[in-house]
Amino acid sequence: MKDSIEDFAAAHAARLSKKFQKEVRNAAKHPDDEEPIHDLRVSIRRLSQCLSEFREFLPRHKKKRTLKQLAKLMDLAAEMRNRDIAIALVGEQNPGLVVSLSEERERAKRKLTRTLNRWRRR
Repeated sequence: MKDSIEDFAAAHAARLSKKFQKEVRNAAKHPDDEEPIHDLRVSIRRLSQCLSEFREFLPRHKKKRTLKQLAKLMDLAAEMRNRDIAIALVGEQNPGLVVSLSEERERAKRKLTRTLNRWRRR
């Protein structure tokens, strides 16, 4: 039974890792679009949960480091996503705040894009 759980965990982690890599490429290519950033965050969350939940059934090497790196990437993506949501909520009610939030989003986009390009080269 343990072998079948290990096989399932490894296969599931591999599928989620492949999906994550696809979302990294997509978000790096389209950082101005909200949807790829959202999809990236979903893939990070799913892969992180898989690595955490199946930790005893997966190989030990690099797991802790990968989780830490995924958390940092999630924080960068969250910076952009939070600005997107704030801009949508503020809308036309406060144009000055929208400009400020847009500038913050642009800075967050540059950081995220640099990090995504590093992930792509791995």
